[in-house]
Amino acid sequence: MRNIILIQHCQSEHHINNMSGGWTDTPLTELGRKQAQTVSEKLTRMVGNTDFTLYSSDLLRASQTADIVGTQLDLDVIQDKGLREINTGVAAGKTKDWARANRNPRSKSRFDIDYQEFQDGESWREFYIRVCNCMDRIYDAEKDNNLLIVTHGGTLGYIIAWWMKFKPEMIENAYFSSSVGGVTVLSQNIFEQNVIKKFNDTSHFDLLN
Repeated sequence: MRNIILIQHCQSEHHINNMSGGWTDTPLTELGRKQAQTVSEKLTRMVGNTDFTLYSSDLLRASQTADIVGTQLDLDVIQDKGLREINTGVAAGKTKDWARANRNPRSKSRFDIDYQEFQDGESWREFYIRVCNCMDRIYDAEKDNNLLIVTHGGTLGYIIAWWMKFKPEMIENAYFSSSVGGVTVLSQNIFEQNVIKKFNDTSHFDLLN
């Protein structure tokens, strides 16, 4: 049975400089690089001699995290745009203040899977379908390989939903919230059920605090 290890990218400039997330392309901070090194050392212990293929979102905060992991594990990084965070359209490159003032009005008070937050961006349904299509493609292409995937918080949550075979409407009532540098492990049991074996493990940061 194959394993999929998911890593949320480490601290990025947009976490500290009031820039919006999504497709805003910001690099890791100095702390983020230290976090990524700590994550890579943890992964060395987890992975051992098991073969993995390393994929990453092409946005800087994820790809720079993946480069540090790849250097530690001697793995090449395969970048894939399908692993990006939700497309925030016209808000990309803007501040959080600008994003709050210019998001599209909501028609529902509850989570709306078809809500498009920003002009030229994705709805949550479109985002989920994109992530599912990306993971189907990667999973099929790497039939014999374990996977390491460095991505973003929203994308990581939707990869878990994909693994658990959620229909799009099911994400209206469920969300998997992870943290910077968190490690999640997906596997299968002897009954070929898909399992969340570990979720958002950040114990490796205890020494950084």
